[in-house]
Amino acid sequence: MAIKGLKLVTGEEVIAEVLDETSTTITVKNAVRIVVIPDQMNPKSPQVGLAPFLQFSDQKELVINKSLVITTATPLTDFVNQYNSLFGGIQVPTSKI
Repeated sequence: MAIKGLKLVTGEEVIAEVLDETSTTITVKNAVRIVVIPDQMNPKSPQVGLAPFLQFSDQKELVINKSLVITTATPLTDFVNQYNSLFGGIQVPTSKI
């Protein structure tokens, strides 16, 4: 299971489990968008959260055309842990012992 971040040409940033990749498509599972939520108490410190990529669909697997993807990357550990807490995956420690 490879959890990747995808930056789309629309400006959206998505975190998902990559199931398959071809020369033209990326098949993902449990895709979520990274959303910035303004903090009413401290506008200089917005909150970051995860929201469903397709809000009104219960489809778990999606095929994304690679022409719509600017780049892919490994997300920060905090985002991977938040993603895993949503979908029951293993959380990675944030510091070394």
